[in-house]
Amino acid sequence: MGSPVMRDSTLRSHCESVERVISAMRGQLDQPMTLRELARIGFASPYHFNRTFRQITGVPPLQFLYALRLEAAKRMLTETQKKVIDICYEVGYSSVGTFTRRFADVLGVSPVRFRKLTGRRSKSSSPAGADGLAGARLSHGSQVSGCVTAPAHFHGVIAVGLFTTRIPQGKPVSCALIQNNSMYQMEGVPDGEYYLFAVGLKKSSGTSVYFDYENSLRAGGHQIHVSRDIVQGMTSLHLRPPTSFDPPLLLILPAIN
Repeated sequence: MGSPVMRDSTLRSHCESVERVISAMRGQLDQPMTLRELARIGFASPYHFNRTFRQITGVPPLQFLYALRLEAAKRMLTETQKKVIDICYEVGYSSVGTFTRRFADVLGVSPVRFRKLTGRRSKSSSPAGADGLAGARLSHGSQVSGCVTAPAHFHGVIAVGLFTTRIPQGKPVSCALIQNNSMYQMEGVPDGEYYLFAVGLKKSSGTSVYFDYENSLRAGGHQIHVSRDIVQGMTSLHLRPPTSFDPPLLLILPAIN
């Protein structure tokens, strides 16, 4: 009779440990942090902490930290006039070249290009590097379809995408846009292992791209397997508010006005 209580207690303890570490990450983005140091903050051995962190967030702790750094860089590029080199140091990079390459590898555009895109107050066509919803489809491959539901208060566009990493970043392998609660369908998906995500997008505020997902509803993160028109894994999704355990969404998507 005591086992379920013990499991709940252990889970709660693990969540508190992980939340404490994520809070420390956010507060010390400019500091070099090793797995051993993060485990010490979480009051666990590096091995057990790494395993616990992955169980709760879906990704390793250092990968989560790197994503937080890029998310913070995105925010500073859009909300401040700080120079790229200063932002680089503030999010824990010692080389502006390394920072620029990492940013471009993940988001598909350089920090300077990102600042221009997100500051553009126009309804222009999708910018280069941000056309994932229109261009990531192939003529041959499998079909992935399912249903997305959202809370009653949500009104907007839902972007559904397949990614090769546990953190949705860069250009999706395939994707679809739907309105509110409805079915989605992605064509031409090549065989492989993917992670299925959905994000609720409110109407844009005049920029030509979506870039700020910190408070967006989200769903998914689980793996699906696609092979020869057979899709294994859950394809239905339900949008929910983000939690502190969710990795950042490192995306730039074309705005739908």
